[in-house]
Amino acid sequence: MERQGTAGQSPHEIIKVATAFWTSKVVLSAVELGVFAEVAKNPSTVEELCAALSLKGRGARDFFDILVSVGLLEREDGVYRTSPLSAAYLNPDDPVHDISGYLLYLNSVYPSRTLLSDCLRTGERLNYDHALAAAATGRAAGTAPGARMMPVSADDDTFGEAFATPDQVTGFVRSMTGYSMGAHLALTSAFDWSGVREVVDVGCSEGAFLAHMLRAHPHLRGVGFDLPQVGDRFSAYVETAGVQDRAHLVTGNFFSDPLPTGDVIVMGHVLHDWDLVTKQMLIHKAYDALPSGGRLLVYESLIDDERRVNTTGMVMSLNVSLVSVGGLGYTGAECTSWMTDAGFRETSVSHLDGPEYMVVGVK
Repeated sequence: MERQGTAGQSPHEIIKVATAFWTSKVVLSAVELGVFAEVAKNPSTVEELCAALSLKGRGARDFFDILVSVGLLEREDGVYRTSPLSAAYLNPDDPVHDISGYLLYLNSVYPSRTLLSDCLRTGERLNYDHALAAAATGRAAGTAPGARMMPVSADDDTFGEAFATPDQVTGFVRSMTGYSMGAHLALTSAFDWSGVREVVDVGCSEGAFLAHMLRAHPHLRGVGFDLPQVGDRFSAYVETAGVQDRAHLVTGNFFSDPLPTGDVIVMGHVLHDWDLVTKQMLIHKAYDALPSGGRLLVYESLIDDERRVNTTGMVMSLNVSLVSVGGLGYTGAECTSWMTDAGFRETSVSHLDGPEYMVVGVK
């Protein structure tokens, strides 16, 4: 007898979600092993790929064909090639568009997902310093859990932890660049840059946002604002993008230093790292730094207002809660209310790409 309420439903709807990590690990391991870089240079058969990458597992054919099934490789007459998607965004020879750094970071922190239940039970947070260093060198975190659990203290300096060594800085900024790529590309046209002369990116990381905006809009000049540890990475990225003559870095700490002024101030994937008081403080500091008519542009994987639809936004919020002292994601409605409280007018929320949205307010 059919159980009431299950008509047209399958237990595999649950199993598909529960086993999604199997597929994601295939993709992450493919980046770690260099599959996409190799196939981009040399379209290859299974045997040729195994020889080039020193793979011995008898599941190699399945491994590569899973990548075909998710649209990251193409196979014709037994020869594997990059797909248009992987050629666009998993190509280390195109560092301005390559998101491999984010996937290497995910691969390094992957084992730490086993600690989620413990973090929820204890309220402790995760320290990813080892995983960030591993991501910078293209390695997984090995047999380590990818993170350490530690008690939460209001005095914790989570960015001091993340930026403790050059490898950790590299792992962090490359992951930020990779995750933000969709928003950056969308923002070249989703926001009206025609009347803007200078844009300030607060928490600029290695400068990817500025690089994409300045490449798309030759009249723009850009200022990055971040901790001094990102300096070398910032210089290298904007030079690779060919915009080094129009972009420069101002080093500082947005807790203790004033923000640089410009026609537009941008905070991308920044506010979610902090508690409510700090979020509001940063928005007020942006208001103070802007001229009359200037705009604050926030982009983020927002949680939808009803907290029912944007799974990625809620997952990102959960992830931030696991690694920060007080960080959480937020909805577009919450962000516009904070902007209004700070004095901004004409606030708006617009979709950018995937789970990414922008919130804009005018001073």
